[in-house]
Amino acid sequence: MSVGDIHDEAIAQTGLDDFGDDGYREGLQILLTSLRDEARLNARGQAFIHQRIVGYLGQRLQVEDWYRRHPEIDEERIDSPLIGLGLPRTGSTALSMLLAQDPDVRYLRRWESTQPCPPPSTVEGVDPRIPPDKGEMIGTRYHVPADTHGPMECHELMALSFASHLFQSFAHVPTYSAWLVEKADLHATLAYQRRVMKLLQWGEPTRPWRLKCPSHVL
Repeated sequence: MSVGDIHDEAIAQTGLDDFGDDGYREGLQILLTSLRDEARLNARGQAFIHQRIVGYLGQRLQVEDWYRRHPEIDEERIDSPLIGLGLPRTGSTALSMLLAQDPDVRYLRRWESTQPCPPPSTVEGVDPRIPPDKGEMIGTRYHVPADTHGPMECHELMALSFASHLFQSFAHVPTYSAWLVEKADLHATLAYQRRVMKLLQWGEPTRPWRLKCPSHVL
């Protein structure tokens, strides 16, 4: 898959063509090259990662479209978010879920992390992004605790800039991983995440954000 082809596919799916700032393109190109040269994916794996990448581009298109139609979104304030830090498998998820019980904080909800558009405040009735089962997603005792409305890590929002450790969980991409740790402009990545967070809180009572992502210490 080429950069041009996946952009064309995202445009065809959404009918939109503004991807916003070009800062994401470097990570996308390095990711695609690493997938092609190193990942050795089978057909099913290729189809999966292709769908995810096109999906992230589609989300960027939708985010920018909302800003185009509602430039006042950019006036939203996000002051002093509390960001939980911790190495993987050290109990940070349990702590995150505990802190999310505070009704006076805003956290990234699982169901909105993978599809931030439309802004939740604009949806009437039950949001179709919320799975029918609203209870806890219980697996074996080895699984990380999770809840449909519970807090989610920042990986998905960072993936919109193609600078996220999430891709390492999908495929063997050592060149991309090295770039992410050593050369990626994470200031730009976090700036875009802030842009998406403004959209998510637009139309809601302003509350301080509480976020969590182990990648912030790697």
